[in-house]
Amino acid sequence: MVSAMDGTRSEVVETDLRPRIALSRHVAGDAAEGTRREWVAATGWGDYALGTASLIATRRYHGMLIGAARAPIARRMLVPFIDEELTLDGLSHNLGARRWTDGSIDPDGHRRLAGFALEGSTPTWTYEIGAARLEKRLIMLRDERAVALVWTLVDAPSDAKLDVRVFVEHRGHHQLDPDASWLPTTIIARGDASDQLATIVLPRNAHADSETTLFVAATEANAGTIGTSHANWWRKHALQEERARGYDAVGSACHALSVRFSLRPGASHALVVGLSPTIASMRIEPHAIISNEATRQRAHITTAKLERAPAELRSLALAADAFIVRRARRDGSEGRSILAGFPWFEDWGRDAMIALPGLLLCTGRIDEAKLVIETFLDHLSDGLLPNRFPDETSEPEYHSADAPLLTLIAAMETWRTSADGAWLARIAPSLLSIVDHYERGTRHGISLDTDGLVRAGELGLQLTWMDAKVQETVVTPRAGKPIELSALWIEALRSFESALRTESRARNLGAAERLAALAARAESSFSKFWREETRAFCDVLACTDTAAGAGDLFRPNQLFALVSRCIPMDTARRRDALSKISAVLATPLAVRTLPAGIGQYRGRYEGDQRSRDFAYHNGTAWPFLAGLRLRAEFVLDEVRGEKLARLVLEDLAGQLRDGGLGSIAEICDGDAPHESRGCPMQAWSVGCIMEALCLACNEGYRA
Repeated sequence: MVSAMDGTRSEVVETDLRPRIALSRHVAGDAAEGTRREWVAATGWGDYALGTASLIATRRYHGMLIGAARAPIARRMLVPFIDEELTLDGLSHNLGARRWTDGSIDPDGHRRLAGFALEGSTPTWTYEIGAARLEKRLIMLRDERAVALVWTLVDAPSDAKLDVRVFVEHRGHHQLDPDASWLPTTIIARGDASDQLATIVLPRNAHADSETTLFVAATEANAGTIGTSHANWWRKHALQEERARGYDAVGSACHALSVRFSLRPGASHALVVGLSPTIASMRIEPHAIISNEATRQRAHITTAKLERAPAELRSLALAADAFIVRRARRDGSEGRSILAGFPWFEDWGRDAMIALPGLLLCTGRIDEAKLVIETFLDHLSDGLLPNRFPDETSEPEYHSADAPLLTLIAAMETWRTSADGAWLARIAPSLLSIVDHYERGTRHGISLDTDGLVRAGELGLQLTWMDAKVQETVVTPRAGKPIELSALWIEALRSFESALRTESRARNLGAAERLAALAARAESSFSKFWREETRAFCDVLACTDTAAGAGDLFRPNQLFALVSRCIPMDTARRRDALSKISAVLATPLAVRTLPAGIGQYRGRYEGDQRSRDFAYHNGTAWPFLAGLRLRAEFVLDEVRGEKLARLVLEDLAGQLRDGGLGSIAEICDGDAPHESRGCPMQAWSVGCIMEALCLACNEGYRA
């Protein structure tokens, strides 16, 4: 196995288990390189902060506080910027950074950066101005659903002044509102014994259907050091990444509040802006904010039993935490869900269940894994589970043929890890309902074909994870019998059967026999996917009653079969298929969706929405598939698996310092240099690679 004790890879510090990802001034302070690297921080309610190492915004989603109006969705941009100006010896130095539509950058505080680091998952900037050194940390306060900025004047020849400007917006985070004309109402608190400074009321407007109140508190602030800014709008902010993606790319923000701190060398001050009224009565303790967050992050690493694991695995354990959110269950009790990716994805059923073993089981968060499964099962309808909960409506969408099967598999992994028979008994009726509906047929043509394999298809709908659609055109039509659906069906049936037999209650045995019969029927037909001429599995089989649906394109979906020990498959076929995937589709830390050189192949995911959608599953490479590939290698040959795991760790070390810092992006280009694309932080990318590496390192729930 890959050693979890490998000191050459680990960055364990005795006093802090958290890994540290550091960028030099030449990277963080460079307008191009610094904006290529992004960080995220989250509250666990759907609220988040997202930005670049240089603090130059390039996306409509970049901001200090994006709040979930209907947690964990309906997210709104509330605080896009919090700018600072440091005054030393009578000279003022702007620390903010903003790009304008004329191409200029003003202020240009990124030039004063001495470096940027993720301390665990805490974004930390270090500024140098002459002999002075100022550190800034951004920490999300989970209970308060707030962002806290903590400044420490590490060293300076004299005292200094720090003027802080709080900017606000009030729009759905998918939207821009460059011509907004509304004004916030800022109410300054006076004579309060707490550290409350102000409330900022953001009114209802065309892009927000209800008002939002922000509560502001800070250390050592009073009415004499804080004043209103007369709420003026700053317009024509240029958002380069939006322009590159073919979207509107001009933003605005309103300066709503100014705060002044008196800084002494060695002292720290904090500003808190958030959604909870409890902020109004808080005592702000900067060092406690920092230490409490560090303790919370270390606890995640300890719970995951990764104290002596490679630093890359500890980074992934912390990255996993950002995706886990609270979602109320149907009965009003507290549930859990998994956001598919930052910044723009909601909680998707398919993504959540693929990511769950790595994000929650590998990290020891078993009770939360149970809650995720139960929360989704609350919305079971005709054997289907929500494909997603849209930001705009929150009404679940049901057009995923794989999400229910993935839920069955995730539930069995969770049961195996927890050995909680009572929990299994509680959810078993819902899981059996999924099997019932697949057997007799449900919406969108999802049913068993006469050979026992799973068929699915409805005109105009994309029912598998290859779901790109341009207007009414499904880019990768896979109606028929996609290979992964039958692979997941067999895996789900066999694992569920095993669980029921293990629990050995009399009423379970009949259900177990039925599951076994369904699995055996599908297993006997699975060899139909094999193509002797290519020594690999085809992607889609035609249904028995139609010639449509055959798909012999060489695609990576056969990995869902290759990771399973349940599917009968001789070793030679397994080896040949996996070797061809490695030779033709694999890239560093990802797997392409098509081989290079064929007609449909598109090697770069770029341009407008249409161009990107046609590339999405026609050459673009996906990191989550790299996790499946690594697991498949271990199923085939442990020695091959160990070798690949070492390469994955090496590639991961670079990935964590580029793109989405400390995390793994949604996709990357199929063509070299395999630039990271899409969401910079993606749940199933992190979860699948985490799961595979925990297997390799003999850590986590597979130990």
